Amino acid sequence: MTSVRVTQGNVLSLPRATSGVIVQQQDGAFFLLDTEGGEVFRVNETAARIFELCQSGTSLDGAVASLARSAGAVGQDADIREDVQRTVEQFLELGLCEAAQSV
Repeated sequence: MTSVRVTQGNVLSLPRATSGVIVQQQDGAFFLLDTEGGEVFRVNETAARIFELCQSGTSLDGAVASLARSAGAVGQDADIREDVQRTVEQFLELGLCEAAQSV
């Protein structure tokens, strides 16, 4: 299973967040709540941010740039890209995201 899909213009898209899944923060902890299925997943702050980027329809390159910028991780794009891809694979396996569709 692949977490990103080539779309028109060879832009790699993140998977789309599944309808009904939202991000919540409580007492410094982050959670993904499946409001339709009733499941709750505790995630770290970076995973919550990646999920928010999936919700906004960001490209893989856009997500990597955004995360690198916010973490001050200049020159670490390859490592960040691997982390994003690994995280969205887990989201897909858990049903929190749906594979991106070609445009």
